[in-house]
Amino acid sequence: MGIYFDIVRFSFLRFFSYPFEILASVLKRVIEILFLILFWSLIVKESGGQINISQIISYFFISMGIGDLVMSRWGPFGGEIGTQIKSGHISNYLIKPVGIIPTLYSISFGRNGLRVLLAIINLTIGLIVYPPKGIISIILFILFFISAWWIAFAYNLFQGTLFFHLTDASGVRNALNNIVRVFSGEMVPLYLFPLALGQFIRFTPFPSMVYGPTIALSINSFNQEVMINLGISIFWAIFLNIVVYMFWKKSIKNYEAIGI
Repeated sequence: MGIYFDIVRFSFLRFFSYPFEILASVLKRVIEILFLILFWSLIVKESGGQINISQIISYFFISMGIGDLVMSRWGPFGGEIGTQIKSGHISNYLIKPVGIIPTLYSISFGRNGLRVLLAIINLTIGLIVYPPKGIISIILFILFFISAWWIAFAYNLFQGTLFFHLTDASGVRNALNNIVRVFSGEMVPLYLFPLALGQFIRFTPFPSMVYGPTIALSINSFNQEVMINLGISIFWAIFLNIVVYMFWKKSIKNYEAIGI
């Protein structure tokens, strides 16, 4: 376990060798937040008070933070796997006495260390603007967040594995990332979707990556709908990790059979 922590630390510290990149990342996040606040302020104004401005701003602060923490935003872990496959460097990890998945995850987590810090700031601001309803909200948030992490992990692993099978999976990866941004509730909360579409999306894995843990903070009871949503989230977390890991193992085996 210590070796993976060292990988995270090394990757994170290396990022600080590029101060302009750090500044650009911070400015990008500030502009993104300002745009969201301006955009939704206009929407709230036109809604005639049907949408609570503090609640919607808090929602986006928290959803952006969760998306970065679980790596569902832009799939950086999947991108790291893809980069290693395209460059052929993945062969180096296959012959080393380390777990290839934990190693690549540690590298991508470390390289996205600034995003993680900004995500924590986002979460903190969101919770200050619109605090959790109570202890039940916090418990539900933890449960949904754990499921979200596992689903996002499987999603990233699937993304990366595609590079074994496609000459350039970047286009597919970008399309998947945009689909996830919309249907995970990162861009628009699911409760603002048309009813029929929202009900359909509810049974897919997408909302569990962002919307589930975000909205859990505003829930104060273990009602039937909440338990169904939690069950759906746990189901996808287990199912996707089993299926995607099998896909990964088969792809690795085929890659090794061709020759490292």
